[in-house]
Amino acid sequence: MFKDQAVVPLFPTYLWAYDLEPAEAAKLNADLLEAIEALISPRPELGPGETWQTDQFLHEMSEFEAFVAYAEEAVRRALSFLKIRYEGFRLTGCWANINPPGTGHPGHSHPNNYLSGVYYPKVKSGAESITFNDPRIQTAIIAPHVTEVGDVNAVQAHMPVREGRFLLFPSWLVHSVDVNRSESERVSIAFNIMFTEFAEKMAHPLWRSRFGSKKD
Repeated sequence: MFKDQAVVPLFPTYLWAYDLEPAEAAKLNADLLEAIEALISPRPELGPGETWQTDQFLHEMSEFEAFVAYAEEAVRRALSFLKIRYEGFRLTGCWANINPPGTGHPGHSHPNNYLSGVYYPKVKSGAESITFNDPRIQTAIIAPHVTEVGDVNAVQAHMPVREGRFLLFPSWLVHSVDVNRSESERVSIAFNIMFTEFAEKMAHPLWRSRFGSKKD
């Protein structure tokens, strides 16, 4: 029989979770929610299943300076973990998402960036998860039944979220926002980062908010 055995994880996909200290999170969240409400007021009318999304310039506004500082520190820690050598990076887009009860967001990625992130200033029970899809699409070619779903055979990963939590992940990783099953809005702030040398023309989001912009 085998003298020894080893299980070696090849080419892992990393996701980073950073939780703020409760007191810091409480102040930051209150300031963010006030600033976001000012941006979307008066609130536009939504159809069934629709959500609000601001335009993507929040990182350029003074009201979000504290948020940007936290986001940049999270990015520095992730790049250090990955042993990445770089001259600089910058946020190329940053926007707020407001999910009313019963709404979510379908699977997507964030093209032309290196890392993407999301922060949660408001999350209630029933809305506290985000789903990431296995990026190895070839694994779906043969999909046998399993005796127990776990890390070695799952095709999706459900990451718990909470108020005061940053998540950071590769921008190419497909993810979806799970349906808000709470009785309150879920508010998140998403952002992208790219290395400065690449960021001038290619890294800005490809979409625009249909609710218009209040940027000066």
